[in-house]
Amino acid sequence: MKIVIANSVGIDSNRYHMVHVPSRWSLGVKNFTNCGYYPWELAYTSSLLKRDTNHDIKFLDGVLNAWDFDQYFEHLQKEKPDWLVMESSTRTISEDLRLAKAAKNEFNTKIIMTGQHPMAQPEEVLRVADFVCIGEYEFAVLDLVLGKNPKNIPGVYPNPRRELPDINLLPFPEDDDIRRIDYHEPNCRFKQIQMYGSRGCPRRCNFCAAATLYYDQLNWRPRSVSSIIEEIKVLKEKYPEMEGVFFDEETHNIHKNFNIELAQEIQKFGLDNLKFEAMCEYFSLDEETLVAMKSAGYYKIRFGIETGSDHVAKQMTLGKKHDLKKLRSILNFGKDIEMQFYATISVGGLGSSLEEDQKTVDLIYELASKGLIHEIQVSINTPQPGTDFYNSCIEKGLLKNQLTNEGFDGNGHVVVEYPNYRSEQIQEKQREVLAAFDLGKAKANGSSFMKTANESLKSIPKNSNILILRCARLWLIQNIIEAMNQFRKTPVDLLGQNTIAEELKSNLGIKNIYNYGDGFFSLDTIEAPLIKKLKNKEYDYVFLPVANNHLEGYRNVLDVARLIEAKVILGVYPEGNIFVIEEKKEAAVALG
Repeated sequence: MKIVIANSVGIDSNRYHMVHVPSRWSLGVKNFTNCGYYPWELAYTSSLLKRDTNHDIKFLDGVLNAWDFDQYFEHLQKEKPDWLVMESSTRTISEDLRLAKAAKNEFNTKIIMTGQHPMAQPEEVLRVADFVCIGEYEFAVLDLVLGKNPKNIPGVYPNPRRELPDINLLPFPEDDDIRRIDYHEPNCRFKQIQMYGSRGCPRRCNFCAAATLYYDQLNWRPRSVSSIIEEIKVLKEKYPEMEGVFFDEETHNIHKNFNIELAQEIQKFGLDNLKFEAMCEYFSLDEETLVAMKSAGYYKIRFGIETGSDHVAKQMTLGKKHDLKKLRSILNFGKDIEMQFYATISVGGLGSSLEEDQKTVDLIYELASKGLIHEIQVSINTPQPGTDFYNSCIEKGLLKNQLTNEGFDGNGHVVVEYPNYRSEQIQEKQREVLAAFDLGKAKANGSSFMKTANESLKSIPKNSNILILRCARLWLIQNIIEAMNQFRKTPVDLLGQNTIAEELKSNLGIKNIYNYGDGFFSLDTIEAPLIKKLKNKEYDYVFLPVANNHLEGYRNVLDVARLIEAKVILGVYPEGNIFVIEEKKEAAVALG
């Protein structure tokens, strides 16, 4: 029997590319993104079926490969699956059901759907699917394909969900049909593979699909430390180019003994030459744990601040997760030991208003200006169907009329309407949080960046013809422009999205601003006449501000840079160092 485990369709009918994380929330971007999250629970399902059945199992990932419906269906035609298993979200459900229905009609495939939206709306999904699995679904899928009676399988709707599984019974997740190192989170500074040291969360934030749909009870279950160490060793042996690990579970640090033991074992087995970062919660961190993690090679901690408002935090049911005094204490200690922090923020959550979300703007500026947070993600808090937030919005009549599934992505879309806080104001507040971070970051990093840039820019002749690609946060762009003006007496040109003209119109270090539209850099979005104009400028240098060492996530930007045909393409790191990405032979001679 042929079974296909399939991640979602990668490009929807409107040509939006998916960043798919159904246990959190998925989003669409206007053109191709090199940000790819490893579909971890599907991957565990795939490896479990390969281990515990004799069936022919194939793992396909339309998101990783940027397949639209037609491309995905061509791959299914090659497989002709008897079973198709998909994990979907509200953002992706229309395209996923379309693909599933086509497979059902063409190959008589049995369809298993799971994930945030099928768990929330099983009756709707069962119009196409044969089965919907709720909760953590690996063992329910296994029972189905082994032929057990669905009426007796916990976790197969409408049966009650299963008991939370012992995750130590699972094999390592899928790494045969796909390569785990091909999944990139661009904000990982090093070439890191996404791993999972635990499952569950002892909090129940009202917007969290994992807490309310996948688990539905407070819990936290770590893997055995020996198993984690073994997986790191296996991956490092398979991928010599691997530089580190990104622990991307819900919360990596609930029990300090787990983190300290893991840190000690990482050192014991000589794995501390790798770079580690992890999704954590700041409330459960303490100084001893941070020191142990730092000594083992952890260089960055990510956590949800979510809001600067005590009122909103209470409405969002953040519980102990929200403690701004503890937050400042941990950040200050982390700064002392040179630990970096990545903060996730949301605006527009339950209880929000202009005044309450302004507290978040103010908090982010404070933390960034003091050098306490280094990177940021700002989302519009989105009530995914099935979550407590969604149910509260239904009860209070806060959802906008005529909603589509595509609106539930938190990437510039607002699906709630508060009486005194319009959707346009929420979107503007999102931009204000990002602007506050940029202002604070520029203040905190300006002097150190300029000191480093003064040295690294000396090889660039004064009055060079330079174009900067706006592919990083504004604070870094501003610092590069200022450094070129101060140390090389050289104004620059800038290429970026339509919004940059307003953002940078007052910067005297810019000669010309060229806009290409919206979305990420892509050959598809920059029209030929603009490329021709930029070619004719005969740039000496094109600058690419970059957030990582390996350039994963910058493929599209590099494609654009190459079309412009500058003599040299340079990368610029956030600390001010520059490096040569590509150069023409004559340019190499000129630079000595």
